[in-house]
Amino acid sequence: MPVRLRTWQREALDKYIAADPRDWLECATPGAGKTTFTLAVAAHLWQTHVINRVIVVCPTDHLRTQWIGAAGALGFDLRDTPNSEKLPPDAHGCVVTYAQVAQKPAVHAARATSHRTLVIFDEIHHAGDQMSWGSAVIDAFSGANRRIGVTGTPFRSDEAKIAHVRYEDVGEGILESVSDHSYGYADALRDGVVRPVTFATYSGRSTWNDSAGEEHTAILGDTELTRTSEEMAWRTALDSDGEWIAHVMAAAWARVGRLRDSGRIPHAKVLIPASNQEIAKEYAEVWAQVTGDEPSVILSEDAASARKLAEYRDDPDRICAVCVRLITEGVDVPDAAVLIYSTTASTPLFFAQMVGRVVRARNRRERATVFLPTVTRLLALASEMEEERDHVIGPPQEGDLLEEAARERSEPGPEGQGWRAVASDAILGEVIDTYSEPVDDGGLFALDGLLTPDQERALFARDEKARAEKAKAVASARRASRAAREADERQERREDLVALQRSGGSVYDEISDPHEMRREISTAVLDYARDHALSPQAAWGQLYREIPGEKNDAAPMALLQKRLTWLHKH
Repeated sequence: MPVRLRTWQREALDKYIAADPRDWLECATPGAGKTTFTLAVAAHLWQTHVINRVIVVCPTDHLRTQWIGAAGALGFDLRDTPNSEKLPPDAHGCVVTYAQVAQKPAVHAARATSHRTLVIFDEIHHAGDQMSWGSAVIDAFSGANRRIGVTGTPFRSDEAKIAHVRYEDVGEGILESVSDHSYGYADALRDGVVRPVTFATYSGRSTWNDSAGEEHTAILGDTELTRTSEEMAWRTALDSDGEWIAHVMAAAWARVGRLRDSGRIPHAKVLIPASNQEIAKEYAEVWAQVTGDEPSVILSEDAASARKLAEYRDDPDRICAVCVRLITEGVDVPDAAVLIYSTTASTPLFFAQMVGRVVRARNRRERATVFLPTVTRLLALASEMEEERDHVIGPPQEGDLLEEAARERSEPGPEGQGWRAVASDAILGEVIDTYSEPVDDGGLFALDGLLTPDQERALFARDEKARAEKAKAVASARRASRAAREADERQERREDLVALQRSGGSVYDEISDPHEMRREISTAVLDYARDHALSPQAAWGQLYREIPGEKNDAAPMALLQKRLTWLHKH
């Protein structure tokens, strides 16, 4: 079946045919159509009898299914044959994951060398040569006739070279990856291949307790914050029981509703990433409480995740999906146009992948919206969306290392024991656009064209007061529910302790690690503070007066046991 190519794909294919290379690195922005390009190359090589087998290597099972479908539409019969089975003789090839290759590199080496084979590495940045995936890719496919690496993010966050990618020395010990053809976000935006992105940033006040029970408050986006304080404020903003996340969800609901009502994206959808399954389920609850819409919860560990993702993608009535990891790269949901950046991951790689889920365009009237916490690193990445990146490997800068070491010595880690979010709210900040020449559409709120950032902010600012009130009500109800649940848990712990003591046992029988004992004490202090209407600081002070000695961080196990016993008795 002939392949219909976009202009950039045709230009890249012509360049490939002229070069006739063994290895090729194609860097194209997420949503540009990398899959179609590589299959066009495969069709050319097959028709000219250069190859008679195709192997695709990709990161996930879902992408494997997606590749098989895309290849089938173009006449290639690719199978998901396991390592333990032989590739059927009537198949044109197979699609495997990097993990499969790492398990049995020799099996895949045999598949690649028994025929004239083209190997396509999807999201090849996963194949760092110092890691198991990368070393396995080198072992398995060094003998292949042709290799194509494709990625929308041609860089890694470490110093490992990407397998089968060429690097050149640019001086002073610095190596830079070399792509054979690049099609960046700015190019795709110019051609109407991707949507322009509007970043709506939200600041706000975050309040949390540290491991010692001391309360801290910071404004998200305050340039005077230390990196650790900013991270704590950020984590607090993303707490599912706070006002920040509920407020931003209300804004996202309004945005997706406007996109649907205006007809620009009639079946527009919202994506909400979560860092783990528990948070994903909590975010789903908040979304339903704020909007009345029941979201899809799609977990990568769920055996039914591929089916749930397909249902979400294909059902126009499904508006929101809360996902863990599954949507970070390669997943094609064309109607996804709104993203809430609800994770603390902030590497350029992850950011590009995440934003890439909502930029796929079908006409020039579409746009994507990303709701972004006002965090220094995220703002910088949003402002650099149009910049092309290469993977740079070089010697670390001594000054940077010294600064980092000094900060680590002077500031506590963000994952301090006993950290607890107290409250947060949301304040609309600046609007960042990834296009520089707005089009006058004749009306501020029509969404017919591209508004200026000031006009966009005015649009977002509508009904902010109502959203804040809704978020406050939802957060208040969730905090009350959590407090009641924790009170029940405290009562159960007391009853278990009494039963244990009556049976002659000890609460310490199962606690031998001082770190675990300190965590138990931190939790018990917060319980004591609530039961006696004290602030956490006052509760800690009371504990140290009753059971004096070294502070908990330095206290020996015997002293820790006395303090926990006193807390349980009172």
